[in-house]
Amino acid sequence: MRNSLLSRPALHTAGVYVTLFMTTGVQVPFWPLWLADWGLTPEEVALYTALGVAVRVVAGMAVPALADRMDNRRTALALSAAVTALLYLGHLGIERKGVLLAATLAAGATMAGIGPIAEALGVAASRAWGFAYAQVRGIGSAGYLAANLVVGAWIAATGSWIALWWIVACLAALAVLSVGHPGAHKVAGQTPPDLREIGRLVVNPVFAVFMGAVAFLQASHSVMYALGSLHWRALGVSETEIGALWAASVGTEIVFMMLFGTYAIERLGPVRALAVSGLAGVLRWAVMMADPTGFWLWPIQGLHAVTFAMAHLGTIAFITRAVPARDAAAAQGASGAMAVGAVMAMQMALAAAVYPALGGRTYGIGVASSALGIVFCVWLARRWQGREIAL
Repeated sequence: MRNSLLSRPALHTAGVYVTLFMTTGVQVPFWPLWLADWGLTPEEVALYTALGVAVRVVAGMAVPALADRMDNRRTALALSAAVTALLYLGHLGIERKGVLLAATLAAGATMAGIGPIAEALGVAASRAWGFAYAQVRGIGSAGYLAANLVVGAWIAATGSWIALWWIVACLAALAVLSVGHPGAHKVAGQTPPDLREIGRLVVNPVFAVFMGAVAFLQASHSVMYALGSLHWRALGVSETEIGALWAASVGTEIVFMMLFGTYAIERLGPVRALAVSGLAGVLRWAVMMADPTGFWLWPIQGLHAVTFAMAHLGTIAFITRAVPARDAAAAQGASGAMAVGAVMAMQMALAAAVYPALGGRTYGIGVASSALGIVFCVWLARRWQGREIAL
């Protein structure tokens, strides 16, 4: 029998997710505006964002793996959040592009491990304390939605400088909450994995195909993340509406996770859930190529519940079923930071190169990425037998 979502472990885990997503809820849609207002061109914004993601490829694998190895995920999460807050604070007073690029790379490196470690802790807490992961994760996503709405209106009224201070404050709160995370117990008394075991996981044929599927499905959002807000502003959409559009996407994500997430994964299974997200991605990014405005932007943003949330839950379900529990953070880092990060960085760099000539048609990158993700899902369905991977 599952414990209530009002239990202390569930609320604490939700609080960690809320502060994390209140950070990314400003970082993703509005940090590009801060960079543009600092003086970067749209192409430079996309390139800086791509390089920031690229540096996460190594750091996003190393930090979660180190946290697993040291069996101290809480400390790793708290330190990562605190150091990242200080690095964002250090953006104040930067006057040269080279220094800004260095700050971007440093913040990307320290931010890289936060998501995978938080997810590993969240899944561990759900397993240990008996609450529903999808619903707690959905509550956390409310932080993203609130940040979209509040900061979008705030920026429209005062300027993009608000984004920096918001990110710093939320990361500081995340560091504090991470210290007592209820998912930090040892996994069934097992010893943490060593580097050779982690290496065997990454090169395992089944897990490698899984990483390919997740990478192309989630990286299909790369154009939106790097240039979405800037392109909308160029089309005449206000910062307030931009924030509301991002909030709408997360709102549908929350509703899906809270009401249908667990049921959908149980009915579809991890691989088919990933494939469905790819089909939705082909549709979503194909429509975005036409530069829709007004009413049509809202249902398109609503597809985020499938292109992102369905893919995320499919990812978590696969790792839970296919990967030994003690390797969970390393698996999150490999699939999330290494695989997704590498492909997303390449797609963002490509978007930076072609955006001046293609404009909104740059979203064709997302169409191709979603289609490739589906191909990997078909391949995964043929390779994985639904059991834990033998390493």
